[in-house]
Formats: sequence, structure tokens, C-alpha cells
Amino acid sequence: MGRHKIDIRKINNKNYLKATFSKRRKALSLGNPSAEAVLDRFLGEQASCTSDDDEEEGLGSTPEDSDHEDLEASQEESSEIEDVMDEDRVNFWWDEPIDDELGIYELQKYKGLLEALKENVANWFYYLRRRSMPYFFWLLLEAIRLSLI
Repeated sequence: MGRHKIDIRKINNKNYLKATFSKRRKALSLGNPSAEAVLDRFLGEQASCTSDDDEEEGLGSTPEDSDHEDLEASQEESSEIEDVMDEDRVNFWWDEPIDDELGIYELQKYKGLLEALKENVANWFYYLRRRSMPYFFWLLLEAIRLSLI
């Protein structure tokens, strides 16, 4: 056996383009990239990976047909995801309305959390600004911030 040189040339048969060959004895990939199809086949819900129609046509349907089906499936999936995202829109804790029933202790704790959030945002902005400027200018701004100049 051993390694053989593979001629690099254009593949004219479009059905053969569905197969992907890899060096270093990795797997040969054929057919459907759908995870559901692989799981169904693994779980035994589909007896074989090819049907009689596929054998008559060669290696399968045309790439254009599978591309069109993939496009339709991805459009349906993206619309479903958008619907779920609209329903389950995540609100941050600081966006939520404050209850009128909160006591003084809860309001003071909430105020402390907002102040900590403000400080974290300011520190993050300061960090990003410091990373994007030369060191000399950073030292100058640091001196101004600490009122050394």
C-alpha cells in the first residue's frame, strides 16, 4: 500500500463532486450533511443510506436540488428561531421595572448593584481605551485622572 501521488485535475462528473476525499486516511464523506439523517440512520430508523432511486440516478440527485432543499430548510429554521427569540426576549436585570413593594433594604442593595455595574462599565471602557492608545498618552491621561498634573 503506501502513499500514492494523486493527480490533481478537475472533476467533470457533478455527482462525483459530492464525495470528499481526504489525505492521511481520514474519513470519506458522502451524501447528506444533515445531523438528523445521521442520527436516524444510527438509531436504525432508516435501513440503508441509499434508496433504489439513488442507484438508478448514479450517486444521488443533482447538487442544485439539494442546495434548494437546504436553502428552504435553513429559511424555515431561521424563521422558527426568530419566533422563539421574539417570545423569549432576554431582559437584563437592570432593564426590569422596579417593584413598588421593595423595602428600603432592597432599594439600597439595588442601588449598590447599579453603582457596581456603572463602575464595571467605566473600568471596561477605560481598559479598551487604554489598549487602543500609545503608552505615553495613557500615562498622561492617568496623571490627569489622578490629578497629578
